[in-house]
Amino acid sequence: MSRSVTRRPCDRSADRRSGRWLTVAALVVAAGTVAGCSSILSEMPQQVGGLPADAPRRPATPPSYPAVNDVPQARADRPMTDAERRKVQADLDAARAAAARRAAAGPPLQAQ
Repeated sequence: MSRSVTRRPCDRSADRRSGRWLTVAALVVAAGTVAGCSSILSEMPQQVGGLPADAPRRPATPPSYPAVNDVPQARADRPMTDAERRKVQADLDAARAAAARRAAAGPPLQAQ
């Protein structure tokens, strides 16, 4: 025995209401998305959520994009020679040894 499902009139009005709510929600989301892309917010008064009066102004011309694909120029400096490397290494070793001696000596005494 099969039952036939009948819809009551209140079910259809609930469907229409939920459809309206979905439409309204979609419109609100679309309006928010479009408003997020605009620059009108910077022209609004501060009391309504705009920029403060002492905020820096936008530049008349936007800055150019960095040249990320350009090859940098050749360096004018030459690489260190072996003698320069040995000297720098000796200086670093001396600084490390001095720091280790100070750490082993303990904290300095407080003057009273």
